[in-house]
This record gives sequence, C-alpha cells and structure tokens, in this order.
Amino acid sequence: MPDRTVRTEGAKHRDRLGAKMTKIAADLWASAKSPSVAVVSSPPGAGKTRTLVAICQHAIKARKRVGVACQTNAQADDVCKRLAIEIGAGRVCRYISSNGDDTPPVTGCHVETTANKIPAGPLVVVGTTMKWALIENAPDVDLFLIDEAWQMALASFLPILRFCDRFILIGDPGQIPPVVSAPTERWETSTNPPHRAAPEVLRERMDVTRISLPATWRLPHDTANLIRDFYDFEFESAALEGERWLRFSAAKSGTVAGVDKALDHLARHSIARVLVPMPNAGGLAQADPDVAAAAAATVARALERKATATAVDRDVANKALKPIDIGVAASHRVMVQAVLSNLPSDLRTHVKVDPAERWQGLERELMVVVHPLSSMENPGEFDLETGRLCVMASRHQSGLVVVSREHIGDTLDGILPVAAQPIGQPDAVARGLKRHRAFWKHLDESERGA
Repeated sequence: MPDRTVRTEGAKHRDRLGAKMTKIAADLWASAKSPSVAVVSSPPGAGKTRTLVAICQHAIKARKRVGVACQTNAQADDVCKRLAIEIGAGRVCRYISSNGDDTPPVTGCHVETTANKIPAGPLVVVGTTMKWALIENAPDVDLFLIDEAWQMALASFLPILRFCDRFILIGDPGQIPPVVSAPTERWETSTNPPHRAAPEVLRERMDVTRISLPATWRLPHDTANLIRDFYDFEFESAALEGERWLRFSAAKSGTVAGVDKALDHLARHSIARVLVPMPNAGGLAQADPDVAAAAAATVARALERKATATAVDRDVANKALKPIDIGVAASHRVMVQAVLSNLPSDLRTHVKVDPAERWQGLERELMVVVHPLSSMENPGEFDLETGRLCVMASRHQSGLVVVSREHIGDTLDGILPVAAQPIGQPDAVARGLKRHRAFWKHLDESERGA
C-alpha cells in the first residue's frame, strides 16, 4: 500500500482536477447565456454526465429551462436519475413516445414522464434524440445539451436546431462513429456530411467554443498514457502511478497457456495480453474457437484465483472481484456467442459479454477483450478504424487482458496504405494503422519490461 505522502499527493491531484471540472461547468454555463455552440471533448470516464448535471444545476438556479438529448433510452434514464438526485424532485421531466413503449419507468427517484405537454417553470427535460426529432411543436427551452454527442450523426442533430440558439455538445471523440444504415458514398466529399458525428462537422464548419475535460477518473495512470494517442487533446488520469492494481492467489496448473502470466502482469501494469499461437494449417475463422476459449479461460481463471482490486484513489482496498465485476468485449457477435459458449454455465448470466458498441459508457473492474484484428489477416478500412479498439481499451478501472492470435504485429507491418480516400478527406487507413501499431508496440514493450 502506498505511504501517506503518496496518498496526500494523490488527494491534492484529484482536488485540483475536481476544481478544474467545476470551473469548466461554470464557464460553459456562462458562455451559454448568449447564442452559441460549445463542443466538449471528453476522454473515457472523465465525468461527462457530472459536467452535464452541473450545467443543469446552474440553469435551474437561474430559473431556466433545459432540453437534454440522449442517444439511447438507457442513457436518458441514467441522466434523469442523476439529475433528480442533484437538483431535486419536480425539476426533471422524462420525454417519452406517445405510446409509452420506448422506455421503462424511471425508478428510484421522482421523475415526471410526459409524451406531449411539458410542465411550466424551471425544468430539465430529458429525451432521446429520436423523440426530440419527432416533436411537432417545439417546446420552449433556453439551453439544449447533447449527451454522448459523438454517437449522434449530423442528420440527427439538425432537427434539434429549431428548439433554441444555445447548444452544448458533450461526448467522447474516441468512440465508435455513428451507425448509419444508408449508403454514405454520395456524401464523402460533402462540406456537411450528414452521416458523420455532429461535433466533428460543427468544429470544422463553425466558430464553436472548444473545451476538453482534463482527466479520466476511470482509467489507471498507464492506460491513460497509452490511449491518449487516440485523441487530439491532452488529459491525465485521476489515479497517480502505482495507485491501482490487481492481485491473484497463487497459480495452479491446468490453465490455458499464457493466462496466468497475463493475470500476474496486472499487479504491475494495467494492460496485459494472452497470445494464441497460429494454427499449423488452414485459415482463421471470424468466430475463432481457440481465441474464444482463451478469453473465457481468462475470466474463469481470474475468479478461480480469487482476484482482488485495490484503488487508492477510490478508497478501495482488496476488493474481491465477483463475476459482475468482469466484462468481455469483442468486435463481432459471432465471437461474443463463441465466448459465451465457452464460459462455465454459472458465469454466463453474470459476466457481461457484448460487442464493443454495447460497451460504450460502461465499465468493469477487469475487462477481457478480443483484439478487433485477431484472426483477420487482411484487415480493411472498417477494421482499422480505431473506435472499437479505443472503446475496448478503455472500459476497465483496474486491469485489461487483450486476447488475440499472435499474428497481429506481422499483419500490421505488412499493410501499405494506398490513400484510396476521396480527395480532401483524411486518410483513415493510415491513421488507424498508426494507432493500431502504437497500441501493439506498447504491449510488446510492456511484456519485455515486466
């Protein structure tokens, strides 16, 4: 356990970051008193909702009305609960569809729901982006906030422009781009591409206020240093070096090769990996059975070895990990199903196993992820897009184990970008290749230095 000096320095460090966040929320509220658009970039686990709630508190004190657009019903319900706790009963309203089928009741707090008329007076009205887009008569609001804004395409943002002339968009630019089902080729050279994330287009086309949150409160110190390459702004971790670690009881024989070594690595580093050898013959399947077995074995072995987590910055000491504290992420549903089928039956309902898209906004003490390029010997632009890698590498609070076939380093070295993007557009393949190589190089160096 770190000594008192380290504890004191850590507390001062977090007090400084907390003061920065308080000032950012106050500054955002001040800038929103006149027609304006602000884009707030956030690293993973940086307190996006905390910032949103603080802005709403300023607005309610000033007797203003605020609209909040979330991208999913689950996000909207979570925001409502946080708001009800912080600003009090009777000042939060949940906008639902007319048939009431789009969301379960918001439980555990006093939140009014409505499908049509919004109550008068100072109020925060929370609904999904889809609900706001379908409203015929725009409600009277003084400020509009967009939660998880990088998950919103520009086309979804445009209908909201009719509500007011003050907007604050808050989100994580490292997340997976908005999912658009229609073909997008016709818009690739557009100055206002409707399929791209709204904050990206607004930052390029408008004079917007640009602010970034200062730190991730979720990620350990060395993980924050690693994933900073995915972002175009600086941030740090609220946890100082050496303030978080995982411990496991003594290893016994009988596990998948490399699993115990990876788990023991988490006592000194926040990221480890399990490499699965290439097969002697034949190709690699997307639902790679050996990789799925290794991922499932990592989860089972962590519990068998009685994993405990310590986080000095969160006042957590030797917390015994339960199945619910461990998560598994993969890029494709077929791999998700393969991992589930390899897990012991008693763990399948407690360990969350999902694609990367469904992990956005969530966290676990220990994450096990299947590298998005594992078993893919000829990755294309979709595969090299780093949103999935960034999401999967940033869900853990204490430790992450990356499971993969061992070919990834050689595969990345063999890719030559051909600059096939439309004229004037960024080279997404080259950018993704650079970030994938840096991530894999870090894992190589971490293992050599262990």
